[in-house]
Amino acid sequence: MKLRVALVALLGALAASTPSPARASLTTSEKAQIKDFVTSARPENANRVRSLVARTDLTTEESIAALSDAVSPAPFIDARGVFLREIVFGVSSAASRPLLAQVVVRAMLARADAIFQKYVGGLDHEPRAIAELVSIYAFLDGAIANAGRPTLAAHDPNAGISAATYEECSKAMREHVDRNARWLKGDGVMPESVGRVRAQAQTALFDMLPDGLTRRVDAADRLGLKGARRQILTDWGILLADAGKLDEDKAEKVRQVLVRLPGARVDLELIYAGEDRGPLRTRGLVAFVGGASRDAAADAKPFGDEVGALTVDTSVSLITEDLAVLAVKRGLDVRPELRAQADRDATAANDEAKILGRPRAPSVEHEVAAAAHLLLLDAPRTIDLAFVRLLGGRPESAALLSDAIGALAAFAPPPKAAGQGPELALSKTMTGVRLAPNGTAIGFTLDGHAWALERPAPGFAVANVTRGGQPLSLAHLPTAKTPLREGTTWSDGTISFAKLRGAPRAAIVPPAEKAEKGAGPTVKLLGSAAKGYDAIGTAAPAEDFVLEGDLVVRGAPGGIAFRATNARESVRGAMLVVTPGGRTALVTTDDGGAEAMLAAPIDPSPAGPVRVKISVKGAKVEAVVGPTTLTGTLPASLAKGEIALVAKKGAN
Repeated sequence: MKLRVALVALLGALAASTPSPARASLTTSEKAQIKDFVTSARPENANRVRSLVARTDLTTEESIAALSDAVSPAPFIDARGVFLREIVFGVSSAASRPLLAQVVVRAMLARADAIFQKYVGGLDHEPRAIAELVSIYAFLDGAIANAGRPTLAAHDPNAGISAATYEECSKAMREHVDRNARWLKGDGVMPESVGRVRAQAQTALFDMLPDGLTRRVDAADRLGLKGARRQILTDWGILLADAGKLDEDKAEKVRQVLVRLPGARVDLELIYAGEDRGPLRTRGLVAFVGGASRDAAADAKPFGDEVGALTVDTSVSLITEDLAVLAVKRGLDVRPELRAQADRDATAANDEAKILGRPRAPSVEHEVAAAAHLLLLDAPRTIDLAFVRLLGGRPESAALLSDAIGALAAFAPPPKAAGQGPELALSKTMTGVRLAPNGTAIGFTLDGHAWALERPAPGFAVANVTRGGQPLSLAHLPTAKTPLREGTTWSDGTISFAKLRGAPRAAIVPPAEKAEKGAGPTVKLLGSAAKGYDAIGTAAPAEDFVLEGDLVVRGAPGGIAFRATNARESVRGAMLVVTPGGRTALVTTDDGGAEAMLAAPIDPSPAGPVRVKISVKGAKVEAVVGPTTLTGTLPASLAKGEIALVAKKGAN
């Protein structure tokens, strides 16, 4: 027993005399050195900071604290980003890179925390702070989360940062997002100026997560995403971000658009909806969508006046158009022959009345995407619009329709059965799409009707269209209005008009069967002149006459001229001119187009249609517009002339 006790005592003494591993902390002088080196941000000093921060006798927490104390007070600038990147990835950093990556992430988030704390009550009014936060998260995304050459689905294993390290870094990001949830988590409404901060932070967290099957779900959980935004992320790995202006209903509509546009989803990681289109850094592509409307009234009615009206949600429609541009670009990129043909078709459609839709930019992608946009909004109405223009002598819109279908079909799912052709999930499902060798669509079925387009070589313009084997007629286009056409004369057998000036597009519609007795035809005119008025005229029945009817003017100034002639630079005559949203005036115009008032105008113009009665007797004219009467005396130079419709560019 005594021997055992003695042995135990000896072993205890030996253990007490064995040296334990040494632990040390950075001295005050060493911490000061780190701060000085971070402040100066000179790359040649990165190795010295690395050797201090990555010392093996420090705990991870001590290393993080040392660099955070130096980084958090210092504004983040490009030079500091280069310096910190050198710390992690410089020469001789490989062994300590996992630790250094974690330390730099924590230090940068400490700087971001300091900014949020400083401007807790008014970050949205601090553009420099906002810009710095975006830069911090972009650095973390580019330098750490996407180190090396990652794929869209995985980090680069050769970058030297382990999965365990990415887990720790993403945990730090999650804690940071939770600490600053007001600005960074979820999809709540916030000032527009801060929306990009949230988008970049959420992208950095998503990209920082370790690879794995649950990465998308983990990201949605950590970011607090719900509903359509969550499904967009978990289904396709795409973040839908904005300043909270898109409510759940609109987010779901955007999701449905993405379902219909598989081409837009290729390599896409972030959709940012908003007016601020400053830079955002992601592993995949960024699509900036929506933003300010160019023309709220026109964007709300994208089909114009040639088919029945359709009012749309402008904010979602603008996003849809931008995503259509992305999908069409991808389709044209993978089909060079289609791009070449579409470029020829876009060049041929050289004015607004031939372009299908309202492109945001003068490029082949935008012009074809404008047609695709309409197809996504209302495919039957788009077909009616393209083909009613074909009936009116403008085949260019039908060609752009064919190109748009071909571009969207480039990424369509494979046919369900052999020989069926691809399907397109537009506003309605378009089946049996048939493509020519150059990629343009030459056939499809919609609403049970089989359409065929003839596009013969060498120009491949649309020469003919049939439905169910029958030649195209207006009866096939239920939402289309009577087509306007270019020409020199227009007649319905009872009345005739001739071109008086410009390049008018016009139509004469006979009275409907149920029109009141004595009703005359409807005469339509669309202005496209670059200067002054387009005009179509008909001979007055006598020197003195009365003209009566309903007048509607939309889009731009237009109206009725009397005793009108084609002058050197304008229509010379007397006119009743209606300016939509402006005033209605009785004026005379001279050879140069200068207008002079005959009477005080009606301000504002009455809403159309308005009943108009114009009486001309000698030099006296009286115009009754609704309840208001305008009177004036014509100059001797206007003793003769035609009755005419006049329209400035864009007037209908």
